[in-house]
Amino acid sequence: MQNVRIGEERRYTPDDKPTGYFKYFYCGLVFLPLFLIWPVTFAAAEGDITLSLDAQERFSDNFYRRETDKTRVYATIIKPGITAGARTDWNSILFAYSPTFNLYIDDSDSIDASKDDFVGHELTLVAKTTSFDRFQLSLTERFQETREPGSYDSLLKSEAEREKYAINRVSPFLTCDFAGKFTAIVAYRYEVYDYEDSEDSNEHRGYFTLRYHLDDRNSLELEEQYWQRRYPANPDYDSSQTKLIFKRELSDFLKCEIGGGYHNRKFESGKAGVKDFDGFVYRLALIGQSDLSRLFFSLRKNLNDFSKGTAYFDAQRVTLDAEHTFPDKLTCTLGSYYQENDYEAAPRKDVIRDGSVGIKYRMVDWLSAGLYYEYIDRDSNIKGESYSENKVYVAIKFEYSSAERQWQP
Repeated sequence: MQNVRIGEERRYTPDDKPTGYFKYFYCGLVFLPLFLIWPVTFAAAEGDITLSLDAQERFSDNFYRRETDKTRVYATIIKPGITAGARTDWNSILFAYSPTFNLYIDDSDSIDASKDDFVGHELTLVAKTTSFDRFQLSLTERFQETREPGSYDSLLKSEAEREKYAINRVSPFLTCDFAGKFTAIVAYRYEVYDYEDSEDSNEHRGYFTLRYHLDDRNSLELEEQYWQRRYPANPDYDSSQTKLIFKRELSDFLKCEIGGGYHNRKFESGKAGVKDFDGFVYRLALIGQSDLSRLFFSLRKNLNDFSKGTAYFDAQRVTLDAEHTFPDKLTCTLGSYYQENDYEAAPRKDVIRDGSVGIKYRMVDWLSAGLYYEYIDRDSNIKGESYSENKVYVAIKFEYSSAERQWQP
């Protein structure tokens, strides 16, 4: 890719980097006193502690996603986890944490994939209170440390970077129902990207949504977003987006969403390699959910929010995900997407195709096993940026819930 990789130009010194990834988690604690303003008691709350252990063996025939000189890599992934929650009629709190141990073995004489071994972390805190009638105040804190590029922007899932980084997101938001048919949502998100070598960045984003309930099954939303992304060296930008969204419940299982609007992005003046954007964006979606089945289909068009360097592009994407569980505890999954990227400041166009299938069998309530396959292909008009990859993995998952055990006769 034609990226400006700051990490290649100079290495960050300890003075450049934060003192530790986890210090960002504490910025979410600033908002916690908001949930202590009202009398909140969990003395009679329903509680649950869930322990889990996920073990996977993975194989990739092109782990570093290269056009030539492909490297076959075998991965062992061990992911223990704990989730604890408590709920009353008015309040709830959820905490989840999972370290992930990633070990790699390759069959190459020129590359040592074990250098990419790492321990990742995923941490989530969600708190909600509805102590006042018609008001809901929520706080979400999410922290992730990983090497997977798709975690920082879903439109960049096909990127090949394996650099270790951390993301921290803090999101307080307020929901208010008024005048019988209106709902207003005001939210803020602070996001930090912290890289091992490359340039860090942060984002401040504000949301405002006004929803009008036409009837029990139909609603109309006006959504406004404004955000700023800041880099030490790469071009900063300001974005604003206004969308009008119609939502309809077609049945008890299926919902649809039709939305479109205007996105304007202005980059820092005087910086090369980028240009401003303004244009039409949209999202059309069908969403199905039941006890046994799940369906998601969408068409969307928008810009990627994040880039290492100046590789911003206008993406058009079709996504399909489906899942069904048969009565004998057998779950089948199907996923695919097709995406076209048109880069804003370079004569580059990419076409990405992705397809996956999976099967999982729950042997007993606390133990399941699965087999999964994924194929991804990127076709680019820039030499060296095309690749294809086949991935296969098997997974075994153990889960123990204190609530489930408590409720058993």
